[in-house]
Amino acid sequence: MMPNEKDKEYYQYERLEMFYFMPNSLKKTIEFGCSNGYFSATIKENFGAEVWGVDMDSSAISKAEEVLDKAVWGQAMQVLEGLPNNYFDCVICNDFLEHLENPTEFLTALKPHVSKSAFLVCSLPNVRYWKNIRELLFNKDWRYREGGILDNTHLRFFTKKSMKRLLGVSGLTVDIIKGINPSKSILFGLLNILTLGFHNDMKYYQFGIRAKFNN
Repeated sequence: MMPNEKDKEYYQYERLEMFYFMPNSLKKTIEFGCSNGYFSATIKENFGAEVWGVDMDSSAISKAEEVLDKAVWGQAMQVLEGLPNNYFDCVICNDFLEHLENPTEFLTALKPHVSKSAFLVCSLPNVRYWKNIRELLFNKDWRYREGGILDNTHLRFFTKKSMKRLLGVSGLTVDIIKGINPSKSILFGLLNILTLGFHNDMKYYQFGIRAKFNN
């Protein structure tokens, strides 16, 4: 199921494709936008890590408290002040950074709280996804919705290129960036072949990223 509807299923989405980006050695992780904690609980089960979660939905946090080592309610920037320093070796932000007014400020402010060899693992929606571009070019529209790439709570929009730039200016080095949740459209597949793969990035609904903090 594509995570494009803002409902209970969306927030419980397993995100198993993000396991590919997790570093092999995990001891202490924190997930921003953790919802009910399902993803981090799975990380705990598979890696044996200490897992924290942060979310501003109080009902979601009450559920996350049952499965995480620590669940914190509040807005990301406010929560940072109370986190321990030099503590986390992995920060998880699955479909989270696009909701922030200033993701660079947030990523920079994380640095005192992560270890020297810490990683960021995140996914970001791809504004160049071919269906989104088709609506812009042919329907001449940029219509916000209750979920998806043009979710009405998204404050930032990213292409693969601008994702790399965001991380670079925020003091991180990209280790892996890879398209996830590809379109199975035959029409787009033909277009991509005819353009010799020039628009290959448009095939992906999201990109998954692993990046290292430059502390």
